[in-house]
Amino acid sequence: MRRREKKDHAKAALSADRSSSIAVNSFVTRCVATGGLVVFAVASAGLSLALLGRPDLDAPSDGHVRLLEAKTDLNGHVVATLQNQELGLKILTLDRCIIGAQYLQEEFQDQAAFTGFALQEAVVFVNRSLRRVLQLGLGAASVPNFLRSRRIQVDVVEVSETVIDMAEKHFGFSSCRRGNTKACQQRFGRTVQGDGREFLFGRDRRYDLVISDVFVGSNPGHLHSLEVFQRIQQQWLWPSGVLMVNFVGFHSGHRSHISRKLARTLRHVFATTRCFRDEDPAEHLDAAANLVCLASDQAFHFNVPTTGDFSNPAPFSSVWVMKHFQQWQVLPAEDGNESIFQDSQNELLEMDSQAEIQAHFWSHAQTLIPSHVWTALGISDTLPVG
Repeated sequence: MRRREKKDHAKAALSADRSSSIAVNSFVTRCVATGGLVVFAVASAGLSLALLGRPDLDAPSDGHVRLLEAKTDLNGHVVATLQNQELGLKILTLDRCIIGAQYLQEEFQDQAAFTGFALQEAVVFVNRSLRRVLQLGLGAASVPNFLRSRRIQVDVVEVSETVIDMAEKHFGFSSCRRGNTKACQQRFGRTVQGDGREFLFGRDRRYDLVISDVFVGSNPGHLHSLEVFQRIQQQWLWPSGVLMVNFVGFHSGHRSHISRKLARTLRHVFATTRCFRDEDPAEHLDAAANLVCLASDQAFHFNVPTTGDFSNPAPFSSVWVMKHFQQWQVLPAEDGNESIFQDSQNELLEMDSQAEIQAHFWSHAQTLIPSHVWTALGISDTLPVG
């Protein structure tokens, strides 16, 4: 689980030590809390934060981390854009979560900053015609921007209006809600501000691919259940469509039972499910990571190129991840265990059920952004208990 490195000729521009690149890629995901109720891209009670008033926008930087902008959204969550000059990254946060990042150098902004993004972007090689995509969770818009650059329409559902605004202002995202909206939406897709589960159960429209990228420091149970996946299968996907779920957790050992239950739930709904870790499963065995599961009612495979940029890519570049991820398959089918996530009984909604995951990723957030910056945003150094 590593921050993805730039191409060889860009490495000199990245002054951070190699250890800085370890295991922060899962922050490609979402983090929002709404009154203790887990709703689309919503934090569990264990991650809800008591913010200390408005952030101090004039807080000093430490020389290489600078606060560019911070706002409190309508749900009371602080959304901030920061710049880490040492790592060459612009970073988007929501409360104590890093929800996206982009390279500062313009020539590298079309490349994923974290391996978790690159793994999701590899979906372009699935043997399907991807014309229309629905994405739940925006973050810094890395995946929607990547897909749109390949002439794929991507509709986005995002709960925080402030996240949408910052993605437009700082990360090159087009919400297509201003100006010539019809032409923009025909080219790029629509953006809906609202609750994800409410959106899924309130209407329907067919897509070739649905992406659920809603990690919130923990995985929101209300969007990871049998009922949600059935709804997507029956009302949102074409018969050959694919659901891609970014789930953060452990892939082996006793702590992997939640991840295995997620895979079983998908297999209970779809004929075919395959899950991949965002790095070699033999590396960092005890670390939580992005586990990207793809599910469909029709068998699928990936047609990843082998020539050109893919012949000998730089390690941990986007192309390198896309070239190797099929070797990182995890969470195989199991016999004799029928336990799944359901709305009536969902372990993900239990307090502290994902405490180790929360602690793991908060510690990595602190490696990218120093404590005084978190303090300026009203975020304490210590995770809330309970």
